[in-house]
Amino acid sequence: MDHATEKLGWYGKIPAAGDFVHRRLPRELIAWWDRWLQYGLAALKQAPDEGAVRSFAHAPIWNFAIPSGPSGNGAQLGCIGPSRDRVGRVYPLCVVMTVSPDDYHSGMLEGATDYYRQIGACMLSAVRHGCAAEQFDRELKEIRTPGALPPVERSSGSDIMDILNAGLESGAAPVAARSLAAWADLPFCFNPSSHTSYWWTNQTDGAALQTYVHGGALNAALFTRLFASMPAWR
Repeated sequence: MDHATEKLGWYGKIPAAGDFVHRRLPRELIAWWDRWLQYGLAALKQAPDEGAVRSFAHAPIWNFAIPSGPSGNGAQLGCIGPSRDRVGRVYPLCVVMTVSPDDYHSGMLEGATDYYRQIGACMLSAVRHGCAAEQFDRELKEIRTPGALPPVERSSGSDIMDILNAGLESGAAPVAARSLAAWADLPFCFNPSSHTSYWWTNQTDGAALQTYVHGGALNAALFTRLFASMPAWR
């Protein structure tokens, strides 16, 4: 296992377990996530719309890129989606790779399409098909975490692709093939030291592409937007 893979951890509930489960996430980061998730779930239960809690179960899996500002635990690249434990108590499942702002470069997001897609597929297996925590963890360990690609500088001009791909060997991937498929501009917008987080649907579950930019601390409004806005999901 390489060092990057060791940074991929997870936390939450899955149908195969009776309570909370987690792997490879520090206690303080788990506590940070739990505060927001508990607050968000409480807000759903208190919402005037009686369907808000039911909407949670049908919400999509969301990809995220969260800078270090909100948590103080480094930038976070991963996925979150609705889940539940063995007896039906709802709670999200979250998969996270943490990276120091000093170690982050735009190539991490630039080449992350497969990373996010594979996490989404693993989460679907855990939530919909009830795979055990050990199997879920083994599948996550097989995922290649982003970081191998160098940062890409944005250029302009009518012949931009010719310029960017000039001199590449026949076996090298052109820049277009490396871009984050769902949100091509995100690698150039994301600041790992800021307080602005980015959220977009994973789409492995069939959800339509939705994107959302959130400023500041993660709050109940964000949770509701992600998990109780059914008309926008499909």
